[in-house]
Amino acid sequence: MASVRQLKGLKSRISVVLGVVTITGLVLWNTELPKASKQNCDRECHELDWPLICRYKIVLETQKIQNNCQKCSSNNQTECQHDIYCDRFSEKIITANRQVPGPSIRVCENDIMVIDIVNRIPGHSVSVHWRGQWQKETPVMDGAPMVTQCPILPHTTFQYKFRAAQAGTHWWQILSGDELSDRVYGSFIVKQSKRREPHASIYDYDEIPHVLLVEYTTISQNGINEMRINGVESNTSITVQSNSKYRFRTINTGGVSQCPIEIKVHKHHLTVIAIDGHAIEPKPVDVIQVEPGETLDFILTTIKNQGIYDMTVTSEGHCKDSNHTHTLYIHYNSTLYNTISDTDNLAKPAEYGERHLSITSLDSLPYELSAVELKNTIYLGFSSIKYQLGEGSWSLPNFNNMTMVLPSAPLLLQQPEDVIVCNAENVPLKCRSSITSCECTHIIDLPLGSATELVIFDTEHTLFKTDRSHSFYLHGHSFYVVGQKSKAFVKSADHAKKLDSDSHLVHRKLDRSVLKNTVVVPAAGVSVVRFIADNPGYWLFRSEKTSEWSSGLSLIFRVSNPSGSFPQVPEDFPKCGNFIGPEFFLA
Repeated sequence: MASVRQLKGLKSRISVVLGVVTITGLVLWNTELPKASKQNCDRECHELDWPLICRYKIVLETQKIQNNCQKCSSNNQTECQHDIYCDRFSEKIITANRQVPGPSIRVCENDIMVIDIVNRIPGHSVSVHWRGQWQKETPVMDGAPMVTQCPILPHTTFQYKFRAAQAGTHWWQILSGDELSDRVYGSFIVKQSKRREPHASIYDYDEIPHVLLVEYTTISQNGINEMRINGVESNTSITVQSNSKYRFRTINTGGVSQCPIEIKVHKHHLTVIAIDGHAIEPKPVDVIQVEPGETLDFILTTIKNQGIYDMTVTSEGHCKDSNHTHTLYIHYNSTLYNTISDTDNLAKPAEYGERHLSITSLDSLPYELSAVELKNTIYLGFSSIKYQLGEGSWSLPNFNNMTMVLPSAPLLLQQPEDVIVCNAENVPLKCRSSITSCECTHIIDLPLGSATELVIFDTEHTLFKTDRSHSFYLHGHSFYVVGQKSKAFVKSADHAKKLDSDSHLVHRKLDRSVLKNTVVVPAAGVSVVRFIADNPGYWLFRSEKTSEWSSGLSLIFRVSNPSGSFPQVPEDFPKCGNFIGPEFFLA
């Protein structure tokens, strides 16, 4: 009897296994397998689909521009907007696939990116950073020059391979330390399936024409700037359907001017749903504000009436007096037209210095970051030391009087012998008796998994009376903005600690703080962010302005586990560094 029962039990288990195998086979049979190569991965995303391997090739090269270019005149802008970038007073520019901006990338969450960067710029080394992608599996693909990789030499190709793991509106940009490359970037949209996208049910359309890549470019020898959207100087139009909801993805690249922007649509509702690739509680507004380096997604709700309405993008903040404005015409595809009433009952925008505190995340702050005080609190004051150079002057920006000097070889690959590491606990001997900025490789160690708070404040205003806010960006992580205050007038790190201990520095908002990767510090103000250092590697924290971070307004967070090891670097990864050679080598 026992053997019969055992036989029946065995048959039952075999039937269950066969059923599972059959179901699995059916799922696999009806699921698209990864492609060996696919150049266009823009599609409707589904959580049961296999990730695609998405191949792209971006060729960087210089283009000479003629003065008084006729091809790109205001009457004939469409001929050249994607082939050649007509800057009437520049001698040359850098293009990506002969476009400015560069090619847009639209993929699905967890797709595998294989992107060849071909550098054809004579005498100009570059790297490419994929903003918003944490690179947890592949820190060597972060694109931070001399931190995670050697710059890509002229006439060579570097292949980036990584997983697009962070969904949302992002962008890619060149990092070279040269302001000539400030204009080389493109949108990088990582979409989610409808089941994973938190706001999929509240909009109808999410399409390429609704991506707004905002840039500023110099158009005269006097340094006058103008605003362009998707590379177009003149005003453009967008066709919409009535009674629909459109998701717009806005990217403010900042550029040389680092101008905040405002977006308004005449007599229409706008709803903010995401910032820096992270979803938030939908917030109705009548004005959209986007700081330099930020991305922001909003929904435009069209009406039952018809007509043409203005979407105006204007410069604000320290650029307000420049009166930069770009108008996009929202054009309904119908001949009907009725009078509509003003929507005056919308929420008003918050002040610039407090905007992020008026936005709430979908989730609560992680438990590790919810304490009133964190043990690992780092105070970072930024300013510039100014020096005379003939009849002019130049400045040396710094954090806590430490000006960043990048090492001679990427830190993730090796520890160069000649690197002078500095931080608050390790001030180099050569700097201890100096009142000027210390030039060194500024590295702050963060234990893996540590709850970290950064208190970033502007001491520049007290020294030089500037009125510009500053944007800072963190590689490898996102952070929660928990505090922000204008006109704090902090003088130093010690002064900030004293004010903070007396509860006079800034109030922390610890309830559903917004998650971002770019933080704005108001002029003479202070901002506080928190994050968990859960990504091993070397991660750059830098000013958004190229001329500042490349001159020293940056530092590196070294996140290491107890063993001090980092994710493995490919064996054939390109190396660089010093060459001294033998003492004698000539016969």
